[in-house]
Amino acid sequence: MTTIGVPEDELERLRPHDVAHYLRSRGWQEAGRVRYSRRWERDWAGRARRLLLPMDTDLADFADRMADLVGALAELEARPPTAVVQDLRATGLDVQYIRTMPSTPSGTIPVQAGVLAVTSARDLLMAAACHTIEPRLVQPRRKPRAARDFVDSARFGPTVPGSYILSVQVPLPERDLQPSLFGDDPEPFARSVSRRMYRAVAAARTAAEDAMDADDSAPFADAVGQGVSADLCEALAGIGGHDGRGAGTAHAFSIDFAWSPRWQVPPMESVAPFSPRLVHVLRDGAQDLRRQEPEPGVTVIGRSTKLKRAAEYGPGEVTVEAVVLGVEGEVGPKRQIHVSLAEDEYTRATDAHAQGRTLQIEGDLARRGTYYELTRITAFDVL
Repeated sequence: MTTIGVPEDELERLRPHDVAHYLRSRGWQEAGRVRYSRRWERDWAGRARRLLLPMDTDLADFADRMADLVGALAELEARPPTAVVQDLRATGLDVQYIRTMPSTPSGTIPVQAGVLAVTSARDLLMAAACHTIEPRLVQPRRKPRAARDFVDSARFGPTVPGSYILSVQVPLPERDLQPSLFGDDPEPFARSVSRRMYRAVAAARTAAEDAMDADDSAPFADAVGQGVSADLCEALAGIGGHDGRGAGTAHAFSIDFAWSPRWQVPPMESVAPFSPRLVHVLRDGAQDLRRQEPEPGVTVIGRSTKLKRAAEYGPGEVTVEAVVLGVEGEVGPKRQIHVSLAEDEYTRATDAHAQGRTLQIEGDLARRGTYYELTRITAFDVL
């Protein structure tokens, strides 16, 4: 045990580059070399302060020199040396602190709710990673390899005092301390996912509030561009104790984000906690997003009831009262289906409408509230 109360082996595991990132993120500036160390300086409470950071981990007294640095930081920051060391070791990590608030004693959680929270935290990572690769209402069952590799690289860290809190650690790659001659290094995928997750969590909370006030799930679909998806909403609801089957009791939760200083992060506000009521709204929003996911390769047959386009020429929109053919050839009930057509197809649809002829169109069918929409048209015929 060293003089600051931190085991010597923990000090020996500190990485000089990570410590340098920590110092730079807190306003310290490198001011030259002193043999095997680098000198860092900054003004603190009106006084000039100086630290020496040992750069050679093979030095016989590396742990002692690092103890001096940690002790000085602990004194300046008015924190225990152990807390400083924990932050120095986490400089290569983006960390999400998931705080659950079940109605149990602080620091505990029902077993089933705990299992659900852990699996939902994993699903939250996966949803953010998939959406970073390709934004979708519902993520595919077979997840992209990059998303799977990202989730495999993440890990759960030590719990934090308070309500039952999970810490999810996202490792970031090393970054050269010297700036690139060609500008900033490109942001790593792991940081892009962390950013996407932050924006998506904040957007999902806002959408849940708006959906609850309007008694309409449309705000969730409007927030897809910000990272919201059915998968993300389900993961958040799971963290709040809602498993989608009505088992268990929903509880409040919050997610706080801590950013590695290795990569520049713009100021971001904290996301307000999710109440138990919002947990239920999230689950309902996820179900509605799943209903809106287009069904690919659908054939519809029917006659147009309305045609509209903005100008005399160009693409236009057609409303068709049509039946939907199933995979096995079965015929579903008639539906009002909106179709956006290119100029040539719209002209043919106009002629068919005047002649009372039937249209057969293939594409992806999605529900949009009280009507359906056919998108990604692959075939258009007049019967």
